[in-house]
Amino acid sequence: MYILWRIISATCLFVFTLSMMVTSAMADPTVITAISIISSLAGTAVSAAGTLAAGKQEQANANYQAQQLEIRANEEMAAGQREGFELERRKKLALSSLQNKAAGGGFSATDKTALDLTGDIEEYGTLQQQMATYGGASRKRGNEALATGARVAGNAAVIGSRYTAAGTIAGGISTMFDKYAPKASAANNYNYIYASG
Repeated sequence: MYILWRIISATCLFVFTLSMMVTSAMADPTVITAISIISSLAGTAVSAAGTLAAGKQEQANANYQAQQLEIRANEEMAAGQREGFELERRKKLALSSLQNKAAGGGFSATDKTALDLTGDIEEYGTLQQQMATYGGASRKRGNEALATGARVAGNAAVIGSRYTAAGTIAGGISTMFDKYAPKASAANNYNYIYASG
């Protein structure tokens, strides 16, 4: 941004200086043509610098977005782990409650019904815990992929701005050559017609 500001400041100073030269030269065609060429070059340079700065800013925005997505990815992983821990706690609570109720109802810990219920609670609770942990890991991977995509888009913006700036410079030079290059006059084009005899 600082470089862009310096280029714009220098261009403004340059244009002011050129305008002073024009007033002092008062219609000297050579001076006016030179000023016009230099002004075109300066305008092309400023336009190219602006394009490059825009590409850099877009990359900075993409990198910031990627950082935020990475933070969210870690938060999603942590949320999945917390949910898994909570489900494990509930499973243990359900198993403990089952043992207490079985003992209070006169069943033993080795009774087939108590063992079947214990196995079901253990299996279902473990499955819930694993799904919560997997969900957090999956959301984390998704956010990391989005972060990578944002960084790639930012890099593409910088590369694109370089090509656009190069195109702006080439277009400016081409326009100058079209406008100021000496033109071949029609008098130099000789067309000889030979008559046959």
